[in-house]
This record gives sequence, structure tokens and C-alpha cells, in this order.
Amino acid sequence: MPSEKHNFILSAMSRKIRQDGFRIVYLDGKYQDIDEKKFDIPPKIINHKPDIIGVKESILFCIGEAKTRSDIFSERTKNQIADFFTIVRLNSGNRLIIGIPLDAKEDLMRLLFKLGLSNHKQIEIFYVPGELLPYDEEI
Repeated sequence: MPSEKHNFILSAMSRKIRQDGFRIVYLDGKYQDIDEKKFDIPPKIINHKPDIIGVKESILFCIGEAKTRSDIFSERTKNQIADFFTIVRLNSGNRLIIGIPLDAKEDLMRLLFKLGLSNHKQIEIFYVPGELLPYDEEI
């Protein structure tokens, strides 16, 4: 079950996705934080289900993935980013949006460097200041 921090990052990312002109079609999270209607669970992409998928103009899509600081260096995260980017790069208008706490910025930059994806135009990083994140102990 995702943490409150993860859910907060995901809901903040959903706003960014909509501002970029994408319509959210799939969500694996607390839909009540994002919309009144429940979304379908995202389909697996290669071996992983993303947190959120949006579409634009019927041909473009974005994949959003929220990560807490403790998630960044997991083998699962490394594989997810690589697999999702394999699909995203098929069209230059597609996007991979990774939402993280601001204090995890350097960790994610190191991971993207290891994956050969540093400063890629199709990857956007969405930072959430730590002061805004809920404390998981409050659950």
C-alpha cells in the first residue's frame, strides 16, 4: 500500500499532467485526491504498472511515476524508469514525469545518469518540497 507521501506526490503530479494538456485516463492511487470519478487501474507497461497515465490529442501520452526518497535506488525503480522510457521515446511528444521529494533530487539525478537518461527532453522531474509532504506517522 502506498504511503501518504507517495499519494501526496501523485496527486500533485496529476495537476501538472493536466496543466500540460493531458487528460488522466488511468490511475493507481487515491482517486479522491484527484477527481470525483474513479479511474481504471493502469495496464502493465512491459513489466510494471505506472502510477498515472494521461493522453493528449489521441496520439500522445505521459506516464507519471511518484517516488519517495527511499524508493529511488531500488532495483524496481531502476527497471520501471528504463521500461517506461522505452515506450515513451516512441514519440517525441510523449513524456515520462517522475515526482519526488525535493530532498531526493541528487539521488534521482545519479540514477538517471547511471541509466543514460540525464537531461533528456522527454523526462520531466516534478519536485515536491519536503515541508509540504505529510508525515507517514500521522496515518
